[in-house]
Amino acid sequence: MGYTLSPMATERGFVATVDTALYPLRKALKNKEKNSKTISAAFFLQRNLNPNTRFSWINRPYSAKSVNFIPIQLINTMHNPSQLLQSRLTALGDEKKARWLENYVKHDIRSKGVGIPQIREVVKAVAKEHGLNQQPTEAQFDLLSDLMQQPFTEDKLAAILYLQLYWKGQAAGPQLELISHWFDQRWISDWNVCDWLCVRLLSPMLDRSPEQALPVLKAWNGNEYLWTARASLVPFAQCKSITEHIDTIEAFSSILIQREERFCKTSVGWVLREYSRHDKDFVLRFLEEHKDWVTPEVVKNATKYIS
Repeated sequence: MGYTLSPMATERGFVATVDTALYPLRKALKNKEKNSKTISAAFFLQRNLNPNTRFSWINRPYSAKSVNFIPIQLINTMHNPSQLLQSRLTALGDEKKARWLENYVKHDIRSKGVGIPQIREVVKAVAKEHGLNQQPTEAQFDLLSDLMQQPFTEDKLAAILYLQLYWKGQAAGPQLELISHWFDQRWISDWNVCDWLCVRLLSPMLDRSPEQALPVLKAWNGNEYLWTARASLVPFAQCKSITEHIDTIEAFSSILIQREERFCKTSVGWVLREYSRHDKDFVLRFLEEHKDWVTPEVVKNATKYIS
């Protein structure tokens, strides 16, 4: 990625890393230069740019005063944590990995080709630099919704990882309201993002705050939108208190198994598979009672641990 900060340059022109480019700005800060625009720009450049970003310089020698020519688009990115996070993820992208994920997940997703560990580190870095978790709840949720509505999987996963990192153990109500909004807007539209959200956020909420989570999941269960409906059941698969929710699992599964969508049915198979570790007879009985709606895929998954 390159930015042309015209007209800051040598006569011949060269390319420099951010560390090199920042030297005159750091010097201005050290010398307490009184040009507030220079100091402000130096501060944001130093804190917010990806160290691997490269600048091209043209036309004439660079000076600290030339910072006034930095494009407003770049300044906006430095002020906007969501855009900054997105740009850093883009910089880490791997085309080969992106194509693999798009082919694996299907659903016409778009990927940058960035792994979960890298996404997590970018989220943590930007959160620390901007003190995001100290911001008002509304500001944090606005940022997360901006990420979730982006077309790229990695930006969506960044929103989920942020909640996992900085809202774990906090009130479930506001988070459930936010997540419901994401589904209502249909910003979640593939099994990868849906299931990651379920396992990383909703399963722990079921264990921690069932009195808040269960009514929301019940409302989702009958939703016409495939991914909202799927998210009503998948969280039970990985929650530690799965045996405490057998009646709810049976009720939710009975509704979803009768739907035509493959990913409603497979959510049932996944949860039944996990519950079979505790009660095989229940799983076999459910499959028999709903034999008119189960598919071979559901049966195979649900009976994986039944000898």
